Amino acid sequence: MSNRQIEIETTDRIEELRYEPVSPKYRAVQRASATITYATLAALALLLLLVDNPWWCVAAEAVIVVSLIVNLVILRKAYLRKGYALREHDITYRSGVIFPTTTTVPFSRIQQVSIRQNPVSKFFGLYAIDVVNGAQTLSALAIHGLTKEKADGIKNVITQRLNND
Repeated sequence: MSNRQIEIETTDRIEELRYEPVSPKYRAVQRASATITYATLAALALLLLLVDNPWWCVAAEAVIVVSLIVNLVILRKAYLRKGYALREHDITYRSGVIFPTTTTVPFSRIQQVSIRQNPVSKFFGLYAIDVVNGAQTLSALAIHGLTKEKADGIKNVITQRLNND
Protein backbone atom coordinates (compact mmCIF):
# COMPACT_ATOMS: atom_id res chain seq x y z
CA MET A 1 0.00 0.00 0.00
CA SER A 2 1.40 3.37 -0.95
CA ASN A 3 0.92 6.78 0.52
CA ARG A 4 0.21 8.59 -2.75
CA GLN A 5 -1.68 11.85 -2.77
CA ILE A 6 -5.12 11.45 -4.32
CA GLU A 7 -7.11 13.92 -6.34
CA ILE A 8 -10.42 14.63 -4.62
CA GLU A 9 -12.15 15.45 -7.91
CA THR A 10 -11.42 11.98 -9.33
CA THR A 11 -12.42 9.89 -6.31
CA ASP A 12 -15.82 8.26 -6.01
CA ARG A 13 -18.15 10.30 -3.86
CA ILE A 14 -20.07 8.40 -1.17
CA GLU A 15 -23.35 9.80 -2.49
CA GLU A 16 -22.60 8.45 -5.98
CA LEU A 17 -21.77 4.87 -4.95
CA ARG A 18 -23.96 2.03 -6.14
CA TYR A 19 -25.11 0.39 -2.93
CA GLU A 20 -26.03 -3.27 -2.80
CA PRO A 21 -29.40 -3.69 -1.05
CA VAL A 22 -29.96 -6.10 1.82
CA SER A 23 -32.26 -9.10 1.34
CA PRO A 24 -36.00 -8.40 0.85
CA LYS A 25 -36.63 -10.90 3.66
CA TYR A 26 -35.08 -8.36 6.03
CA ARG A 27 -38.28 -6.31 5.85
CA ALA A 28 -40.13 -9.30 7.32
CA VAL A 29 -37.47 -9.60 10.04
CA GLN A 30 -37.92 -5.94 10.96
CA ARG A 31 -41.73 -6.23 10.97
CA ALA A 32 -41.61 -9.38 13.10
CA SER A 33 -39.19 -7.83 15.59
CA ALA A 34 -41.30 -4.69 15.89
CA THR A 35 -44.50 -6.69 16.29
CA ILE A 36 -42.95 -8.86 19.02
CA THR A 37 -41.69 -5.78 20.86
CA TYR A 38 -45.00 -3.93 20.68
CA ALA A 39 -47.00 -7.04 21.59
CA THR A 40 -44.85 -7.37 24.71
CA LEU A 41 -45.45 -3.71 25.54
CA ALA A 42 -49.19 -4.17 25.01
CA ALA A 43 -49.20 -7.16 27.34
CA LEU A 44 -47.35 -5.15 29.98
CA ALA A 45 -49.81 -2.29 29.53
CA LEU A 46 -52.59 -4.67 30.52
CA LEU A 47 -51.11 -4.51 34.01
CA LEU A 48 -52.61 -1.04 34.16
CA LEU A 49 -55.98 -2.75 34.60
CA LEU A 50 -54.88 -3.32 38.17
CA VAL A 51 -55.02 0.45 38.66
CA ASP A 52 -58.34 1.90 39.83
CA ASN A 53 -59.03 3.70 36.55
CA PRO A 54 -59.13 1.36 33.48
CA TRP A 55 -58.84 4.32 31.09
CA TRP A 56 -55.07 4.32 31.68
CA CYS A 57 -54.95 0.89 30.08
CA VAL A 58 -57.05 1.99 27.09
CA ALA A 59 -54.86 5.09 26.61
CA ALA A 60 -51.65 3.06 26.87
CA GLU A 61 -52.90 0.45 24.38
CA ALA A 62 -53.91 3.22 21.93
CA VAL A 63 -50.48 4.82 22.16
CA ILE A 64 -48.81 1.45 21.60
CA VAL A 65 -50.93 0.67 18.52
CA VAL A 66 -50.28 4.12 16.99
CA SER A 67 -46.56 3.74 17.74
CA LEU A 68 -46.50 0.34 16.03
CA ILE A 69 -48.15 1.75 12.91
CA VAL A 70 -45.71 4.68 12.74
CA ASN A 71 -42.78 2.33 13.35
CA LEU A 72 -43.87 0.01 10.52
CA VAL A 73 -44.10 2.96 8.10
CA ILE A 74 -40.63 4.16 9.10
CA LEU A 75 -39.22 0.61 8.84
CA ARG A 76 -40.37 0.40 5.22
CA LYS A 77 -38.50 3.58 4.35
CA ALA A 78 -35.49 2.50 6.42
CA TYR A 79 -35.25 -0.76 4.46
CA LEU A 80 -35.09 1.15 1.18
CA ARG A 81 -32.19 3.24 2.51
CA LYS A 82 -30.03 0.34 3.74
CA GLY A 83 -27.18 -0.72 1.50
CA TYR A 84 -23.48 -1.50 1.39
CA ALA A 85 -20.68 -0.97 -1.10
CA LEU A 86 -17.34 -2.76 -1.30
CA ARG A 87 -14.57 -0.71 -2.87
CA GLU A 88 -10.88 -1.34 -3.44
CA HIS A 89 -9.71 -0.08 -0.03
CA ASP A 90 -12.86 0.13 2.13
CA ILE A 91 -16.42 -0.93 2.84
CA THR A 92 -19.27 1.57 3.14
CA TYR A 93 -22.69 1.07 4.73
CA ARG A 94 -25.59 3.49 4.78
CA SER A 95 -28.81 3.35 6.80
CA GLY A 96 -31.33 5.48 8.64
CA VAL A 97 -34.28 7.61 7.64
CA ILE A 98 -34.72 10.07 10.46
CA PHE A 99 -31.01 10.15 11.26
CA PRO A 100 -29.25 8.95 8.08
CA THR A 101 -25.74 7.62 8.55
CA THR A 102 -23.04 6.49 6.18
CA THR A 103 -20.10 4.61 7.66
CA THR A 104 -16.92 3.83 5.78
CA VAL A 105 -14.26 1.56 7.25
CA PRO A 106 -10.90 1.21 5.49
CA PHE A 107 -9.71 -2.39 5.21
CA SER A 108 -6.41 -1.36 6.82
CA ARG A 109 -8.29 -0.53 10.06
CA ILE A 110 -10.31 -3.73 10.31
CA GLN A 111 -9.32 -6.06 13.13
CA GLN A 112 -12.11 -8.64 13.04
CA VAL A 113 -14.97 -9.76 10.81
CA SER A 114 -17.70 -12.02 12.15
CA ILE A 115 -21.05 -13.36 11.02
CA ARG A 116 -23.97 -13.74 13.43
CA GLN A 117 -27.72 -14.37 13.69
CA ASN A 118 -30.41 -13.52 16.20
CA PRO A 119 -33.47 -15.76 16.73
CA VAL A 120 -35.78 -13.76 14.44
CA SER A 121 -33.29 -13.46 11.57
CA LYS A 122 -32.41 -17.14 12.00
CA PHE A 123 -36.07 -18.00 11.41
CA PHE A 124 -35.89 -16.11 8.10
CA GLY A 125 -32.45 -17.50 7.19
CA LEU A 126 -30.65 -14.16 7.31
CA TYR A 127 -27.32 -13.15 8.81
CA ALA A 128 -25.51 -10.03 9.95
CA ILE A 129 -21.86 -9.26 9.46
CA ASP A 130 -19.92 -7.27 12.06
CA VAL A 131 -16.77 -5.41 11.09
CA VAL A 132 -14.69 -4.39 14.10
CA ASN A 133 -12.02 -1.76 13.67
CA GLY A 134 -9.40 -0.18 15.88
CA ALA A 135 -11.63 2.73 16.91
CA GLN A 136 -13.06 3.16 20.37
CA THR A 137 -16.45 1.80 19.38
CA LEU A 138 -16.83 -1.94 19.72
CA SER A 139 -18.32 -2.55 16.30
CA ALA A 140 -17.77 0.11 13.69
CA LEU A 141 -20.06 -1.49 11.14
CA ALA A 142 -22.89 -4.02 11.30
CA ILE A 143 -24.73 -5.02 8.13
CA HIS A 144 -27.97 -6.87 8.85
CA GLY A 145 -30.25 -8.73 6.45
CA LEU A 146 -27.73 -10.68 4.39
CA THR A 147 -28.12 -14.14 2.95
CA LYS A 148 -25.53 -16.72 3.99
CA GLU A 149 -23.85 -16.49 0.58
CA LYS A 150 -23.55 -12.68 0.67
CA ALA A 151 -22.36 -12.64 4.28
CA ASP A 152 -19.71 -15.26 3.50
CA GLY A 153 -18.76 -13.42 0.32
CA ILE A 154 -18.24 -10.11 2.12
CA LYS A 155 -16.27 -11.80 4.87
CA ASN A 156 -14.07 -13.57 2.30
CA VAL A 157 -13.40 -10.34 0.37
CA ILE A 158 -12.44 -8.49 3.54
CA THR A 159 -10.20 -11.27 4.88
CA GLN A 160 -8.48 -11.64 1.48
CA ARG A 161 -7.83 -7.91 1.37
CA LEU A 162 -6.48 -8.03 4.92
CA ASN A 163 -4.20 -10.95 4.09
CA ASN A 164 -2.88 -9.21 0.96
CA ASP A 165 -2.03 -5.96 2.79
